[in-house]
This record gives sequence, C-alpha cells and structure tokens, in this order.
Amino acid sequence: MKNLIAKTAAKATIKMAQAKAKMMNALKDERGEVNLIAILLIIVVVVGLVIIFRESITTLINNIFKNINKEVEKV
Repeated sequence: MKNLIAKTAAKATIKMAQAKAKMMNALKDERGEVNLIAILLIIVVVVGLVIIFRESITTLINNIFKNINKEVEKV
C-alpha cells in the first residue's frame, strides 16, 4: 500500500512539474503575453459590467429563484 502511495505521489509530482514547465513556456512565449492581456481586459470589462448592473443582476437572480421556489411548491 505504501508503495502505491509513493508511486502515486511521484506521478503527481512529475505532472505538477510538467504543468509548471508548460505554464512557464506559455508566459515566456510572446503570443502568450497577448493572450494574457486579452484575458485580463475581458475580466476587467466583465467586472465593470457587473459593478454597473449590480442591482439589475441581483433583481434578476432573485426573481429567477422566486419562480423556481414557486414551481417547486406546486409539485
């Protein structure tokens, strides 16, 4: 059993090292920088929209859950 755990831990360590190497290569790649900037800009825009429409989103979600609760009570 200990041997199996040791093998699994070794495999996990190797996979983590490979994932780290791939991530580092992606960060070093110039195309990766453009993709990273694009993703960050998308996140900023989405967060901005959520802040602007926070009340509307909250109302919408509350209405959806009220409708779900009404339908569940019918069943």
